[in-house]
Amino acid sequence: MTQIKRRQFLQFGGSAIAAMGMSQFDLLNMGDRYGKVLAQNTPRKLALLIGANAYPTAPLYGCVTDTELQYQLLVHRFGFNPKDILIVNDNTAIKPTREGILQSFEEHLIKQAKPGDVVVFHYSGHGSRVKDLDTADGLNSTFVPIDRTVKQVGDNFEVSDIMGRTLFLLMSAIKTDNFTAVLDSCHSGGGKRGNSRIRAITRANSITGSNDIPSQMELEYQKQWLGKLNLSPEEFKRRRLAIAKGTVIASANRSQFAIDAEFTGFKAGVFTYYMTKYLWQQTGDTYLTSAIADISLRTTRDHDQDPEVECKATCKAGDTNNKALFYDLTSTVTSAEAAIIKVEGKQATFWMGGIDAGNALGKDSIFAIVDKKDGKTLATLRLDERNGLTAKGTFNDGDPSAIKEGALLREEVRGIPNDLSLNIGIDPSLGNVASIQKALQGINRLKAVELGTGEVDFILGKVEESDRPKLQRSLTNVPALASIGLFSTSKERAIDDSFGIAGESPEVAIRRLKSKFKLLLASKVLQSLLNPRSSKLNVQVNIHPVGRAGQTFGRAGTSRSSNTVATKAIDFSQKVKPGTNLQVSIKNSEKQDLYVGVLAIGSSGDMTLLYPLEYSAAEDASLLKSGDTLQVPRAGRDKFDFEVQGPAGTFDVLVLASVQPLRNALKGLNKLQGRSGELREIGDPEETIIGLLGDLTSSTRANLAAKRNTSSTMDMNTLAALLVTIKVGE
Repeated sequence: MTQIKRRQFLQFGGSAIAAMGMSQFDLLNMGDRYGKVLAQNTPRKLALLIGANAYPTAPLYGCVTDTELQYQLLVHRFGFNPKDILIVNDNTAIKPTREGILQSFEEHLIKQAKPGDVVVFHYSGHGSRVKDLDTADGLNSTFVPIDRTVKQVGDNFEVSDIMGRTLFLLMSAIKTDNFTAVLDSCHSGGGKRGNSRIRAITRANSITGSNDIPSQMELEYQKQWLGKLNLSPEEFKRRRLAIAKGTVIASANRSQFAIDAEFTGFKAGVFTYYMTKYLWQQTGDTYLTSAIADISLRTTRDHDQDPEVECKATCKAGDTNNKALFYDLTSTVTSAEAAIIKVEGKQATFWMGGIDAGNALGKDSIFAIVDKKDGKTLATLRLDERNGLTAKGTFNDGDPSAIKEGALLREEVRGIPNDLSLNIGIDPSLGNVASIQKALQGINRLKAVELGTGEVDFILGKVEESDRPKLQRSLTNVPALASIGLFSTSKERAIDDSFGIAGESPEVAIRRLKSKFKLLLASKVLQSLLNPRSSKLNVQVNIHPVGRAGQTFGRAGTSRSSNTVATKAIDFSQKVKPGTNLQVSIKNSEKQDLYVGVLAIGSSGDMTLLYPLEYSAAEDASLLKSGDTLQVPRAGRDKFDFEVQGPAGTFDVLVLASVQPLRNALKGLNKLQGRSGELREIGDPEETIIGLLGDLTSSTRANLAAKRNTSSTMDMNTLAALLVTIKVGE
């Protein structure tokens, strides 16, 4: 059971954290490691972005968005010339057919890349597997083109997929070592799961691909490339022990699914979206292994999906001395979350690749157009409307000439809707959807969503036999069959203290879960405050064992703090062993004093206020002086240990630092907690939400033209909201 308690302090549950192992690298089952990373100032940067949604059966919905995410990232953050990026998806002239994918790779990458160039290949679509007797398990993973053909040959099925060994040959032909392949697909578990789709093609009689064989045209194509590369079959087999060159990033490990998920107003690959958002927010050197481990904190927690990386240099997770850079490049521009992609007079359309999908931006939001070199504000835009990853804004103040395509944007003021709701998907296992929707809609700020029709935060469902293998890996006590509770959006994990007895009716379960819904809603509101890259305050957070500040389990900082602290690769993949006593260090590098609040948030939404311990204490009790560092628990003063207990999983530590007191916000959080960490039933979450946001609105000092009652506002000059996710396990 996932709990947060005062003395026997923290027992966190959540998704099981699978051991690292080979995944889609059997797709590449390849060889040859090349030397070190070349200089970053390369003559040219080339990219081929593949996104396949339009499969005749089992269509996907987020792969085209993946190519758009990557395109905007490479152009605005890594300096790619748009003319050097070729997109192949369902909406382009070249389609992601077998011929379209192979010819695009040959013409755009192999024929154009020269030594020292930077090359990026991204594939989002279905994966599968075919027989390959040269591999350890007799199988080789594949890319599935949208015009895939299947032909029965005896007891086998001949498929026109593109094999991993083919990609090895194509990679080998590229004349630069600065090559990165990003593969957002998997080879098992195809179909729909929860509110998501799995990026794998399967057939009822070939779940593992064990009776699928490569087509003759695929084998002939490989033979042609063996001749061009002057490789004998024996040499080819020897080299295919690792990757051909460069870096390969896989979106999930061998036992997991690559998820095609629904976010706020758009669908995308889970890994591609979180990877893109992470890279948008980085400046300077972004170390490959640390970045993948950091990204995995989000994909693991929300979707039980562990990305992996293999590269020409030694770049194993945890190798903090490795200096391999993401895409072999440094982003030299200032921190930003968005970029203008279209201008009409004083109105601009902008791409928000660096904004967290969970940030429900209200119409009081304001973005600053910043100078790419020094980050200074040139002008501001007021948000008019948001549609998924794009938004429109109108000139607010400053220099109107700064509104131009390619200009970078950073948040100045975030408008947070006061009617933010918790979206609950209804699993078909519950039966009568209409009656369940009615029961959920009777709870304030809850929104019932039919699966497949919009974004959901959790799924209300019944435990079925097919769920038990996953639950056994993520829960201490697996709920009984036919019991009702809350699952993650892809049903890969469950909220372990949300399940009742077997046979309970959905209506009874909903009444039982009212307090849990309120906690999860409050947690969602807190998540909407996060602003590590847009806050103007200089604050750093470090989580470490008691008395060992040099051993970092996780850290966070604002963009200002990252500019003042020497960049160092951190192993974000390391796990905290149960029984470890942790300490949270918060450094105030501002010239003014700040008010600080620290909370622990379990995977079940349970929250514990770690600092200040009494919300009713004097305001200066939470004051952190300029230049000082606060450590929680405070040695000799706080009568509790921040002790982590099993099972394996994740939990979050949220730090709020404000120029104004947080009395109302902390009071609202305390109401949720009750005594000894037990939940206290509250009549209406409205009061809690007002408490969470009231201080922020009152401290906002942006020059807003009018106060709207529909949203609260958070000024990036007055608040830093930082989150650190910690993995627990042996």
